Amino acid sequence: MNLAAIMIVCTTLGFVLRTEPAQACSCAAPAGPADGLNRSTAVFRGRVSEISRPFWDRLGLTNSGSHRVTFEVVKRWKGAPVMITELATRLTGEACGFPFEEKKEYLVYAVATPKNLQTGICTGTKNIGDAAQEMAILDEIVAANKKSGATDSHR
Repeated sequence: MNLAAIMIVCTTLGFVLRTEPAQACSCAAPAGPADGLNRSTAVFRGRVSEISRPFWDRLGLTNSGSHRVTFEVVKRWKGAPVMITELATRLTGEACGFPFEEKKEYLVYAVATPKNLQTGICTGTKNIGDAAQEMAILDEIVAANKKSGATDSHR
């Protein structure tokens, strides 16, 4: 091979094999339970009953990283009064998702998008073991709003 051909092959491989630098999640989590409650469409304590991947990802045709997480709602502070709810997330913090595990409980802050409810580390979602104080504050906020006759913005 002559030098020109080698340079063309190397340049082409350089463009084809080029990798983009990894992008870490960058966001501002809520400042506390009141902020999380105000920012969210739904806030609840829930137990993960199922985690599923999109159809095309399961077939190996795409790799969106997105997962559908189904929860049994144990307690609700805000949102529709449902017993089961489904959210979209990625399962890694690097993608701003949340690493949910089946059969475990979480305090979930979810936001509405045009397609679905979504959550992740940027919303304030956390393991239930790390959320006792936050849930007590949410109880106080919701009780105070009910007592003062505040609008239904937190339910």
